[in-house]
Amino acid sequence: MKAIKLILALLLVLLLLMGVALVAITTLINPNDYKNEIRDAALKQAGIELQIEGDIAWSFYPWLALQLNQVGVGYPDKPALGQLARAEVSISIPAIISGELQMNRLLVDGLKLDLLQNADGSNNWTPAAAVSQTSDAAETAGRDNVDEEARQPLTLDIEAVEIRNAALTYTDAAQNSRIELTELNLSSGRISDGLAFPLQLSAALRQFSGDQLQLSSTAELNTEVTLNLTANHYQLNTLTTQLDLIEGASLPAALTLTLAADLDARINEQQVEVSNLSINADPLAINGAISLRNFSQPELSGQLSSNTFNLKQLLTTLGQSAPETADSKALTALAFNATLGGPAGTVQLKPLSLQLDDTRFNGEASVVLASQMIALKLKGDALNADRYLPPVATSGSNSATDSQASAAKPAATQGWPKDEIIPLEPLRALNLSADLDLDSLTVNGIALGQPGLSLSADSGLIRLTRFKTRAFDGQINATARIDARKTPLQLSISKQISNVEVGQVLKTLADNDALAGKFSAKADLTLRGQSVHAWVNSLSGTASLNMAEGVLKGIDAAQSMCQGINNLSALWINAERVDQTTPFADLSASFNLRNGVVSNNDLGAKLDAMRVAGRGSINLPQQTLDYRVGLTIEDNLFNQSCSVNDRLEGVEIPVNCKGGFNDEPAKLCRLDTSFIGDLLKAEAKRKVEEKVGNQLEEKLKEKLGEDGAGKVLQGLFGR
Repeated sequence: MKAIKLILALLLVLLLLMGVALVAITTLINPNDYKNEIRDAALKQAGIELQIEGDIAWSFYPWLALQLNQVGVGYPDKPALGQLARAEVSISIPAIISGELQMNRLLVDGLKLDLLQNADGSNNWTPAAAVSQTSDAAETAGRDNVDEEARQPLTLDIEAVEIRNAALTYTDAAQNSRIELTELNLSSGRISDGLAFPLQLSAALRQFSGDQLQLSSTAELNTEVTLNLTANHYQLNTLTTQLDLIEGASLPAALTLTLAADLDARINEQQVEVSNLSINADPLAINGAISLRNFSQPELSGQLSSNTFNLKQLLTTLGQSAPETADSKALTALAFNATLGGPAGTVQLKPLSLQLDDTRFNGEASVVLASQMIALKLKGDALNADRYLPPVATSGSNSATDSQASAAKPAATQGWPKDEIIPLEPLRALNLSADLDLDSLTVNGIALGQPGLSLSADSGLIRLTRFKTRAFDGQINATARIDARKTPLQLSISKQISNVEVGQVLKTLADNDALAGKFSAKADLTLRGQSVHAWVNSLSGTASLNMAEGVLKGIDAAQSMCQGINNLSALWINAERVDQTTPFADLSASFNLRNGVVSNNDLGAKLDAMRVAGRGSINLPQQTLDYRVGLTIEDNLFNQSCSVNDRLEGVEIPVNCKGGFNDEPAKLCRLDTSFIGDLLKAEAKRKVEEKVGNQLEEKLKEKLGEDGAGKVLQGLFGR
């Protein structure tokens, strides 16, 4: 027993001596005497230059406490990186020995960081060269690679964390821009594993372009945090964030953005849940919930919906110009509702419903994250696009119309514009698949029934595989292909128009129904380039049109033509007007286009008592035409609008149109009167033949009798 008591007494004395030694070390050894050694070690081990202007205070047991004052940091031969007014940290030594990180308080006060990105790409936060590793560091790295399963989890217990008056400035010399984060304050309650603690964060942000302030804002965050470091499980409950956008060149008015949610992140399971999500930026409000699984190939699920908001008001609040629309109420009632889902690596909204004022859309949309491929499939009801067009110009804005008209004149005299109006790079970046359909669409007063299109775009190759609509009691179909993968851009168009009522077209577009009938046409065209000049000079392909029957209202073409012949040739014509319409049938023509020159040799139509034929060409690059239209009088076809002498039947009356697009129409087309001389000669010849024939008939009757004379004359004149 005496031996045991002696051993215990010796141990007690030893512990007492150790305590005295520790007190002596912390009392007698002043860390400020070793500032130079600390600077040298920081430079040697980490390549960092330390400027320690203030005092260093420390204690060892039972709390390992350290206090730093007025410390600057940076890399050699680079602008200063940051400075610190004061930092305090104290760690419990007994707790560390037992595997627990217990801190009394962590305080960081007056931290200033200045990050500088130079125009040449260099910066002040990256060391110029890698710092050489000592053998001790290599041994430390080796020890860090121990089996994770052998490590014991560290229990966390921090009385409080406080960051006061921190600031960060990021300057980009290449972009001549600067971001300032100031008044950064953070405070927390007791941080302990598995226990909820409050967290508050606030800061002010300013963004500059040059010396001009672009945006100034303040932000606040409040939440309750629960940490489970062992399971890598983190929760933010009742998270609320408010961002006040105060002023700036890009923000004409103050805007407040608020966010509220509950967040549950399970890192080991690669799962994040966001519930009770609410985002508000008046007039827009979004609510819903989102789940994320598999960080490498994200899988999203959830629900998002918005209120019915005014887009014009939102754009104005965000500092954007709200479009002026013909209907002042357009773009004032928008909303959406979507269910999130889809396979890994894809964000899918299915089903998706959209509201655009009075129009409802339903369908789906998706984005493939790796390729940024956008897929869209929507079906809507009635849409009046005229509501969203710019307002109609008033009478006081005639000058704008006049300027547009005058601007069009130089194009005809100086050639087609050569400005490139289609940029290639956006087309090459487009990755899209879209199917859009509507019950009806109104554009410029034209009612389109069941319009729809299918469009795909991939690395500069854009295909319109379907465009269809009903219009003017007919059907319109088209396909197109744009190849922007190389220069010059290649464009091909194929379209077909079937049984469109021309009268409705004229009435709608020109408030005139002078022509009636069903019209059909088709065309296959190719173009190259990015400007109007290039398109006109490369336009090639084929086209055709036809109208089985129709009526030209307000004029009797046969009557007018016959009266004109009567005036010119003084031939006998019985001009009896029946009505003021000209029926026609079998109107058709085919066209060949090559490098902007349109050629036609088979224009034909049957009018009342006449046949029309045309041939010639139109040179679009040179803006000229050379075309001939021939009118031939035939037997009565429809109304007998004009009874003509049989001798005029079969005679072609030509009209030649030749000149430039700028020539006056009255001088562009002229009647070719050369036919009149031929007509008069034929008539004179006929009269001579008739006179000679009558005299010869009398002679033959005297010689051969009635029957014999008739047979001879029939053989001579075909009578």
